[in-house]
Amino acid sequence: MSNPTRRVRILWTTTAKECLKALAPKVQRGLIEKADELEDCSDPKSAHKPLVGPLKGYYRITYSRYRAVYRVDEEPIANGDVLVTITVTFVACGKREEHSREDVYRVAQKLVETGIIDGPDDWKKSPDAQEDRPKPPPHKPRRPKRD
Repeated sequence: MSNPTRRVRILWTTTAKECLKALAPKVQRGLIEKADELEDCSDPKSAHKPLVGPLKGYYRITYSRYRAVYRVDEEPIANGDVLVTITVTFVACGKREEHSREDVYRVAQKLVETGIIDGPDDWKKSPDAQEDRPKPPPHKPRRPKRD
């Protein structure tokens, strides 16, 4: 029997997109580039650090002091060969600020607790998740140096 075919699909919730837009353009580009790398990796679960506690089942992408929190859902589809669809859903992005109300992990935990995003027990696909990805902001052209 051959290895199952794997396909990675990246989704961003509306909340995660809004959080991302609030960040500096350089940080947006960094997080989006790291998120896009998940498409090419063989296992998005082992690509980044798993979270613990109330966010167990989620993973993080790190860019400087900023984090993007995501989860991975695997769905085997039977049609002869097994096609494993891995859906990576980003749920929050922001700065890691311990002891702050705006800490990205606190925000993600509140989203889970209030049911805005699903907890690990009832994952399938967040109704909030969207197929289109956020576009990184364009690079600013550098000014030529004056002599």
